[in-house]
Amino acid sequence: MVTIKKCEANDLDLLHKIAIQSYNDTYQYLWKDGGTSYLEKFYQKETFREELSATDIHYYLVYDNDIAAGFFKIKENGVASYPASECMELDKLYLLKEHIGKGIGKVIMNFIVSLTQEKNRSVLWLKVMDSSPALFAYEKAGFVQIEINQLVYPHIVEKYATIITMVRKV
Repeated sequence: MVTIKKCEANDLDLLHKIAIQSYNDTYQYLWKDGGTSYLEKFYQKETFREELSATDIHYYLVYDNDIAAGFFKIKENGVASYPASECMELDKLYLLKEHIGKGIGKVIMNFIVSLTQEKNRSVLWLKVMDSSPALFAYEKAGFVQIEINQLVYPHIVEKYATIITMVRKV
């Protein structure tokens, strides 16, 4: 059974651990240094602590039969061509590799769509690497591409640097 729990300050250590592990499971191939420099810049525990106290950022832990399986982050944030007041951004959604392919992503997406509607937002958007297997899942969930960009980070493997912005009306 899949359960989703909103993160609180006392979940910081577990959230940080799951975030690092799931990112490494998913995206090490993007980096010449295995993602070390990216994680050091964007996955600091202090950043998670600050975001957990923000009113426009919401973290959730995902459990598969009471075992921590992943997390996601939702932001009340706009995207080009839509009023910010109508938008929610799915900023992160990661599962540990042993929990992928079990239908958990679909449960999470249904939860996120419901949450977006509860917040009276009509546009859900995200960014995904064009090389990510998640791209197919997002397309299947009704997201459509609106923009393509190239990431410019030290240590990124250039052939994998393309990121796609996608939206879904809810």
